[in-house]
Amino acid sequence: MDDLYDPNRNDPNRNEPTGNGLNGHDPNRSGPDGASRDGARGDAPTGEDPGAVPTPAVPDTVPNSTPERIPSGGPDADRIRIGLWGAPRSGKTTYLTALPLAAMQHQRYHDGGWNISGMTAEAGAFLSRGMDLLTRQRAFPEATMGVREMAWSIQGPKRKGKLGISGRRPSFVLDIQDAAGEVFGDGHPQQAQLVGQLARSHGLIYLFDPLGDAETATESFNFLQSTLTQLTAQVRNRQGLVDGRLPHYVAVCVAKFDHPDIFRPAVEAGWVTQDTVGAQLPRVPAEQGEKFFQWMCDDFRGANARLVRDALHAYFDRRRISYYATSAVGFRLTPQHVFDYRDYVQPVEVDGMSRLRTSPEPINVLEPLIDLEERIYRDRGRERGLGGRLGGKRR
Repeated sequence: MDDLYDPNRNDPNRNEPTGNGLNGHDPNRSGPDGASRDGARGDAPTGEDPGAVPTPAVPDTVPNSTPERIPSGGPDADRIRIGLWGAPRSGKTTYLTALPLAAMQHQRYHDGGWNISGMTAEAGAFLSRGMDLLTRQRAFPEATMGVREMAWSIQGPKRKGKLGISGRRPSFVLDIQDAAGEVFGDGHPQQAQLVGQLARSHGLIYLFDPLGDAETATESFNFLQSTLTQLTAQVRNRQGLVDGRLPHYVAVCVAKFDHPDIFRPAVEAGWVTQDTVGAQLPRVPAEQGEKFFQWMCDDFRGANARLVRDALHAYFDRRRISYYATSAVGFRLTPQHVFDYRDYVQPVEVDGMSRLRTSPEPINVLEPLIDLEERIYRDRGRERGLGGRLGGKRR
């Protein structure tokens, strides 16, 4: 029986089959040692030039390292894509760098912990470098150049179900687009790429930087309106608008909450409360998040910030927007790990570089992500239920 696959079948130098041997080999022409009766080796085609230089083997250009498996985060329909959005120097890269640290520290104040792992070697390396940078080197990451895409696998603790029954365990893939703030500007060559990524996202984390908003070069509205109009056009063209608005869930994070120029006015205006246990961290209560942002726009920042607020309300369903006072590095804590209002500023200048005085304690970095996942999950559940009642899936 012939071989199913003959690697020499298409060799132009190979002799045509002769005799009654298999694969063109005639046993009557070979001796017991495999040499042909005319003196040639049985494995060399007749007529081959004995002085020809053999063709060298093709070198293996793949590095000798551990093979990488295909990322296994579940079907694409189960993936939750979160877009990260903000003006230049609003702290997007620092936010991402602090995310795995916030996940690890979550169990200090809540039931159960969260863990984050990279779906690719590059994404995993970003997490490792970021953790080392913040905790050991106590330094800030460099600003992102261009657009960088990463996918992270995120698992949370089991939620409590009704009547004490154990509920679901959040487990999803987070697709992150970390882009330089300049990319959001009108006319940037990579803006279309970024807008396309935001259009495919289910949720958006929008970092509003009150300090940068005070500077003309980094005014938030300048990098918001252009992106919103293009984003709306793309979603509209694929018939994805809901009642004329974008379908995304949005977490608006007032960034750099730890900075004295933001924190002190917020304290004096009565927006900040302080925990009475543990590290006694200050925070803006969750139920006051929207009013805090309104105050930030109306009284603290003024006209440009009010335009940001108006644009968000015009393009998104207000019921799908949540608000947070966020700090990627948190406050400086005493050696006893307690907040001290007399000395809470975290960054200091060392040899011309900004360094952290103590290990970071991120504030409202993971919480917006948890909230987005929960709301998107509930929304999908309602759509599946409606699709079942109508006899089909709702788009």
